[in-house]
Amino acid sequence: MNRYIIAFLLTSAAVASAQEQLSMSQKMKLRDNCKQDIQQLCPGVQPGDGGIMACVKENKAKLSGMCSATIDKLLAAKK
Repeated sequence: MNRYIIAFLLTSAAVASAQEQLSMSQKMKLRDNCKQDIQQLCPGVQPGDGGIMACVKENKAKLSGMCSATIDKLLAAKK
């Protein structure tokens, strides 16, 4: 699962939709702040097509404070 998470976060992370790409800095923040949450809440979710971000959004109430704040900032920046 680790290689899928890292590949997703570094090469094809999307926040609002599959078409919205994150900057490298945003990907690094997301990776650093949400890696454990993704591993716990989204096991088996394959990267690509926004599946991991959809999973994270569905589990927003269960996210760690740092991950939740990171997601909120990224979503706000995309508006």
